[in-house]
Amino acid sequence: MKWSFIIIVLLLLVGCQSNDGYVIKGELAGAPENEWIYLMDVDQHQYYDSVQLHDGRFEFRGKVNLPELRKIIFYKDPTRRVYGWANILCIPVYVENSEILVSIPFAEMPSKLAKKVPVSLCIEGSGVHDLYQGYIQQIEPLNLKFDGVFDQYRQVYYRGKGSEQDVIKCVKEMDMLRDSIYHCGVDFIRKHGDSPVATYVVNKLAVERYGREEAQRVLELFPSQVRTGEMGEQLEKKLIGKPLYVNDMMPDFLVMDINSNEKKLSECVHKGRYTLVELWASWCGPCRHDIPHLKETYKRFHEKGFDIVSVSIDDEMDKWKSSVSREGMEWTQVCGAKGVKYGKECMQAFGVNAVPSGFLIDPEGKVIDVAARGGWLNMKLIELFGE
Repeated sequence: MKWSFIIIVLLLLVGCQSNDGYVIKGELAGAPENEWIYLMDVDQHQYYDSVQLHDGRFEFRGKVNLPELRKIIFYKDPTRRVYGWANILCIPVYVENSEILVSIPFAEMPSKLAKKVPVSLCIEGSGVHDLYQGYIQQIEPLNLKFDGVFDQYRQVYYRGKGSEQDVIKCVKEMDMLRDSIYHCGVDFIRKHGDSPVATYVVNKLAVERYGREEAQRVLELFPSQVRTGEMGEQLEKKLIGKPLYVNDMMPDFLVMDINSNEKKLSECVHKGRYTLVELWASWCGPCRHDIPHLKETYKRFHEKGFDIVSVSIDDEMDKWKSSVSREGMEWTQVCGAKGVKYGKECMQAFGVNAVPSGFLIDPEGKVIDVAARGGWLNMKLIELFGE
């Protein structure tokens, strides 16, 4: 009777732990007293909880249906909650319904600009977070190396401190690193497709670079119960529901030329030639900064069979036309058709949310590169046309 009673009590305790939700207990030694700290979604759009720090400690409580990645946020300057990433301190943590302990000296709490996980950060009590942290530790060296090579690339390409061979060397190395990061993600999904962390990995894959068939292959790595379960619809959308993949035909929609005449984008792209379709805007600094390089590339390869069509997402036509005139771009200039505010339709069709974005179209109208910019564009054109 005595042992039966003990077993019943233990079962009740376990049941309470699984049903009572999560408790996140934090310790930030040296944190300012009475300042606010927040629990937010990973994109910092939703606040789940907020408490004041006392003796460097805080506690969040709640409940999740499924484990999900959230962020513990501290604003050095509460008046700047969107900009100034160096002033936004954050700790990603996978939250599941358990007691989770988070500790780090406040002075070592990483900002949104941080590229490495501090060795002093300790998170215990979430098995899902352990799996997430293992993946982050695996790709962190590759990401750091990529960032280092990209810094070299900016020096040799944008600041002219190297030859074209130096540019291409950087581009090839970054492509290899990007492929390694991609394959790490795919391998993680193969091994842990039943984990919520696999959905996080999917969001980082950039599978559109590898084509629709590859996207379908990755989807099929997930166990059938995951594909048909609560996360199945989200996985399909992220993997095989993107608007555009390498080897797709170029999307087509109405645009307006510099004389305010409407036409289809396909009418601007000449069959039999390779064409860069570039999305840009007059107000976009990086877009304007790229124009001198585009002029050089156009002059170098145009007679060999290369064209450019710049598609502006400007909403103010006068500013767009003024910029086109001032920049003196010789190639075709169009913008989103009337009524398409900020080129929304253009960006949705190409599956991007930022400019500049470049897409290389082959002579049959097929997309062969979804990231055709700078040294990547030049390297591809050299492969196609020679020096």
